Amino acid sequence: MVRERQKASKTYVNRSLLAYINPHGSISEQYRTIRNNIHYASNGSKIQSLLVTSPSEGEGKSTTTVNLAVCMAQRGDRVLIIDANFRNPIINKIFQVQTSPGLSNVLGQQLEIREAIYNTEVEGLDILPSGQRLYNSTELLDSQLMIDVMQYASEQYDMVLLDCPPVLGVPDTNALVGKCDGVLLLLQSGKTQQEQAIEAKRALMFAKANILGVILNQKSV
Repeated sequence: MVRERQKASKTYVNRSLLAYINPHGSISEQYRTIRNNIHYASNGSKIQSLLVTSPSEGEGKSTTTVNLAVCMAQRGDRVLIIDANFRNPIINKIFQVQTSPGLSNVLGQQLEIREAIYNTEVEGLDILPSGQRLYNSTELLDSQLMIDVMQYASEQYDMVLLDCPPVLGVPDTNALVGKCDGVLLLLQSGKTQQEQAIEAKRALMFAKANILGVILNQKSV
């Protein structure tokens, strides 16, 4: 069973969950376009898990992850967001739940995954927070335990979105690339340097990522 439904903070929802607050707005339409383009980019392959990352912090990848998840849930999909960013978790703040228990507790075999999943007020959308910070996070994310987490999530949900750390500087994201059907790389206009974008793409390709597309974010919120 999942934990009781949590109510998100109204102030934060207005800043982050635009597709939920204003589903008919132009920004929501852009997220729906991205949602549909993911299907087209798959070339007929089934895409059930997506990793979202960026070259560096502060480029808006968590905002993109949650709004994309909302649009998928609005389509009728059962969606799970996994916060795999142990160093700077954001998903729990957006939905106003505790950081722990979460993914790290599951990987540490302290509890079952179903005991760490939270409902949100968005129908069809659940979240798995990051849990407490781990110093051996890369090893655990690259373990059989994480494969088991992804298998369980794929059996219970139509789509699983992983909000991951920036691909440059830490090895955690590349440890997860092979466990997802596709990768979205987020760049922020006016912030992401061309060299960073190229280096991030190179790092993902080195890890044999299936890069479905690059999202250019106009503003990080």
